[in-house]
Amino acid sequence: MSPDTRTGSALPDGQQGFSLIEVLVALLVLSIGLLGLAALQTTSLKYNTESYFRTQATYFVYDIVDRMRTNSDGVASGGAYDVSDAGAVSTLLSDYGTCRTSSCDCDSNSCNSANLATYDLGKWYDRMNAILPGAKDNPATIAIDASKKVTIIVNWQERDLLKTQTWEIQL
Repeated sequence: MSPDTRTGSALPDGQQGFSLIEVLVALLVLSIGLLGLAALQTTSLKYNTESYFRTQATYFVYDIVDRMRTNSDGVASGGAYDVSDAGAVSTLLSDYGTCRTSSCDCDSNSCNSANLATYDLGKWYDRMNAILPGAKDNPATIAIDASKKVTIIVNWQERDLLKTQTWEIQL
């Protein structure tokens, strides 16, 4: 094919390159794809955060159960780990606040089983309140029955919804 003598172009008639409409359609398709990727990223972050909170709640439950197994005298003697409602949690945290620098600082002092239970629960609630959103307003409860079956209910806030998870574990 020889160059067109009128225009000096080697292209046949009707093929002059990309038109502005083709470029705009390509831009539209690209922008829709990028918006889809942004939505996917946002959804991924949301579900990762929810998964993190559930994992932390599970970690806290197994932590306190391990502490109870270590301090079996505290579990057996009057249910020192039994925290059945928000009022009991408030009383426990008040007791922990007054004794954590002296009698129930079990990191540097030797403790009896009751003080160790207060120390364990106080530290447990402090860490949970720091990590799980809404845990302070809706505190976790622990109930121990006569057969040493422990029921732990942990609450936290996700996207303005109260999430509750219940574990039942045999000591």
